[in-house]
Formats: sequence, structure tokens, C-alpha cells
Amino acid sequence: MPSIPARWIAGGIAIVLLLCGVGSAQEPAAPRTRDRNPDLSGIWRSASTRYLTDLTAGSARVALQPWARTLYDQRRAGKGKSRPSDRCLPRGVPSMMLARNEPWKVVQTSDAITILFHESLHYRQIFIDGRPFPDDPAPSWFGYSIGRWEGETLVAETIGLTEETWLDEGGHPHSDALRVTERFRRVAVGRMDVDVTIDDAKAYAAPWTVTVRFELLPNAELGERVCAVAPVDDSKN
Repeated sequence: MPSIPARWIAGGIAIVLLLCGVGSAQEPAAPRTRDRNPDLSGIWRSASTRYLTDLTAGSARVALQPWARTLYDQRRAGKGKSRPSDRCLPRGVPSMMLARNEPWKVVQTSDAITILFHESLHYRQIFIDGRPFPDDPAPSWFGYSIGRWEGETLVAETIGLTEETWLDEGGHPHSDALRVTERFRRVAVGRMDVDVTIDDAKAYAAPWTVTVRFELLPNAELGERVCAVAPVDDSKN
């Protein structure tokens, strides 16, 4: 019986060792909670500033309604003057999560996801206890959010956002009809992807979606940062 050439044997061993090396180098699977849902807990930050500057970056062509286009052009011409963050006001949803230098912490229970923001000590709640939306939510900076698990994905829907918030620092506007749908997927221990869908027929011709990547800050503390607007010196008037 003919023998197998030594070079074939050596080649096979090399392939096996390579595959073993690749497998051992893979990042561990994302953790889970006691009820076996993906555990989103931790301190996170945006992987870049791209979407804070322009939430439409990387998405399909976004068509604004005429009034929204006019307002957006005015804000761009004013270089973002009067944006909420410059007045120590909350950025809103989703822009509050997009500032790379402003991390946020997820506290997860079986009934709610609470997001604690480093920026000005704000917080946001996503209720996952099966409740419906209120009939008429009062407009607020973070709106009213309810969520549900769809397999490995947390789907959060938010309504009731005040029109004072901007979708990004570039000035993309929205109306009181805005519904934001976020799909949170912790794809690895140190990475979470969030698909953000903007649905606002008053401001945009059609819904549009972007996917934002976030990175975990292990062994970090959230800390606190208080925003304060400089007082006006009336003596100079």
C-alpha cells in the first residue's frame, strides 16, 4: 500500500494548527442574564463621532420634507448655533448616545433597561415589562421608550420626543410624530451594534436606518460631568 507523502502530512498538521489558533483567538461570547437574555450591561461609547456629526452618514439617500429641509439648511448655515447640547440641554434620542467622549452605562433588570449618561447626569428608561405606550405621552427630552426581546436583539421604540431635540449635531430636525426604533445587538463581549430607524412622515419622505457601533469600556467608572452655561454679565450692557 503506497505511503502518504510526508509533505501532505506536514501540510495537514499546519492547517489544523492554524485553525486551532484562529479558534482560540476569537473573542468570548457575549454574556447572558439569569433569564438567558443577552446581557447589555456595562459602560459603552460610540466607536466614532461620525453619526453624532451626521446621523444620515452611510445610510441611503434621506429625503426631507420642504419645511424640514429649510430648517436643516438654516441650522447648517448657523453652524449649529442654539443646538441643545450647547445650552446644557439633553441631546435626545438617539444623539445622546453618539458623543464618543460622553460614555453611558446600561443597568439591566428583567423589567427595564436604564441608561445612565456621563453627560450632565441624565438618565433614560426603556421598559421591557410588557406595558403599552401611554395614550398621550407628554413631550420630553428622551421620550417614552418600551422594549421587547426578539431572540438575541433588544428592540426599543420611542415616541413623545420634544421637537426641541436634534437628531444630530448637524441639525437634522424632527416633528412630534417621530418614532425611533433601536435594535440593540451585543455581537461580542466588547462590541454592540445598534440599528437606528427614524420614522417621521412629517419631516422625512420615508423611514431610514443607520447602524451605529459601540465599544465597551471595561474596568471604567462612569463618573459625572455637570454642564453649566456661563452667566450673562449685565454690567456690560
